[in-house]
Amino acid sequence: MSNTHPADYTTTDVRVKTGDHARVVTVAHYRTVNHKKVGHSNGHGRATIAYYISGATPGYTVQVTVTVTRGRRSGSCSTSFTPHS
Repeated sequence: MSNTHPADYTTTDVRVKTGDHARVVTVAHYRTVNHKKVGHSNGHGRATIAYYISGATPGYTVQVTVTVTRGRRSGSCSTSFTPHS
């Protein structure tokens, strides 16, 4: 995460390092909704997926699951951020 404690109405990025040209899926698990985003890593294996924080529950830790797929191989991990007002 570029910022683990983002303020409301700001953006925090999920930064991923993986194989080149891999599919990257992130899901942010907010208190009331899950927000899925899909992207791809570049030729250096880096991907950045932005989440704009707007109206998230302050103090609630948002878990973000990350799944990466390239060909028949896949992997996953997680990270989190906690919005504040």
